[in-house]
Amino acid sequence: MHVLVIGGTGRTGKLVIEELLSRGHEVTALARNPQALGDPRQKLNIVQGTPTKRSDIRSAFTSPSPSPNAKSHPISAVISTLSAPRASDSPFAASISPPNLMTDCTRNILSAMSEFSVRKIVIMQAFGVGESWGNMNCMLQLLMRKSNMILQYEDHGGVEGVVKGEKGRGVEYVLVRPCRLVEFEEGKVKVWAEHGKGVPLMASASRVGVAGFLVDAVERSEWNGMEPVIST
Repeated sequence: MHVLVIGGTGRTGKLVIEELLSRGHEVTALARNPQALGDPRQKLNIVQGTPTKRSDIRSAFTSPSPSPNAKSHPISAVISTLSAPRASDSPFAASISPPNLMTDCTRNILSAMSEFSVRKIVIMQAFGVGESWGNMNCMLQLLMRKSNMILQYEDHGGVEGVVKGEKGRGVEYVLVRPCRLVEFEEGKVKVWAEHGKGVPLMASASRVGVAGFLVDAVERSEWNGMEPVIST
């Protein structure tokens, strides 16, 4: 499988790339700053660009392998770990990204997918987005409403609307909604039924575990058309 990774220079995105390579997949990463991913390696192609520009995404779909003797297969799926960054990890930190960044980038990605006949996309979101909102503890709901995190949640909601609008055109999507992301190394993932019903207040998800699940979701079909809530 040849997977295009959007958001690969982020903390989870880098782990997704490593997980894909460890499983023997080809990877193309679209990165504004390619140096953040180091030198190109076997089966890793780094394309400079941004998902805010549709032309850059098209370039990622058509870029040849950086190794002259290596045959690159067409991209067969997309994983997006794109986020709308704030000035810091504080929930109250100011947003430093354009409004609707993730929604607009996803629209560009889906346009390129349609052009190049790619059907599968796996997108990292967050617990509390969409139907999982009602299963979030009321204290967390209050925090979201009173902080700048609500802007990200609204943008994630826009992504969901854009992706589900493409379902009738044959797009196979998985919207992965991890609980609070943490840095510990636990890789075992729990999938919560009914959009996260019963998730405890302090539930978290390790980035390593989330990266592994994102790759599982692109390899397998059991979560197609679903929005799994996960924790570790």
